[in-house]
Amino acid sequence: MFFMRQPNPVLDHRHPALVPLLGAGFAARRVDEVLAFYDEPHRAYHDRQHLLEMFDAAVALGEHLSATQCLALLFHDAIYVPGAARGSNEMMSAQLLRVYTAGLDRSVVDAAGALVIDTAEHVARSAEAELVLDLDLMRLAAPPPDFDRYSRQVFAEQRSLIAIADDAVALAFFSARRVPFFQHLLDRPSIYCTAPGRRHFERPARANLQRAIAQAAPA
Repeated sequence: MFFMRQPNPVLDHRHPALVPLLGAGFAARRVDEVLAFYDEPHRAYHDRQHLLEMFDAAVALGEHLSATQCLALLFHDAIYVPGAARGSNEMMSAQLLRVYTAGLDRSVVDAAGALVIDTAEHVARSAEAELVLDLDLMRLAAPPPDFDRYSRQVFAEQRSLIAIADDAVALAFFSARRVPFFQHLLDRPSIYCTAPGRRHFERPARANLQRAIAQAAPA
């Protein structure tokens, strides 16, 4: 249900999950301006489709996003520089959020910025962060062929930073570098924070991560 592909996926300010954000006073044109960041040519994974799946999943799960959660999801990958120091993309995205939110309730803006920062380490520091983080990690639970495709998309974003000429060797190097993060997630009591997240995503995500770690092991 959460990974059905749409023939012509469209995400703009009219998405039903964004109603609370528009209701809080965030202009529709601003939504579309922010979404344009996700169309940058260097993005293969952190793109508009990633956001669309997250907002679609919120609706499919019956989760009613708050304006704060909508704002955080909209901006969480607005700045994406491959190879940037851990946390810096999220910090810059949170700063960009403040640029675009003049006139909005400051408590909503401050809370949304904090949620964006939480996506750097995938640690929920508030109740509202839990659903945001679960949606951000939902692709880990995709069917194996889609999980592998997503992995190749992340690799494509990083490929120019890997000084290995052979693509297959570079992919193997990249896959091995992801193992500590995957193992860190597996070592948690649960990868997902919310009950719906654990119910729908936990088992397939663990299976995908275990398979990815096994495949990355030296022969």
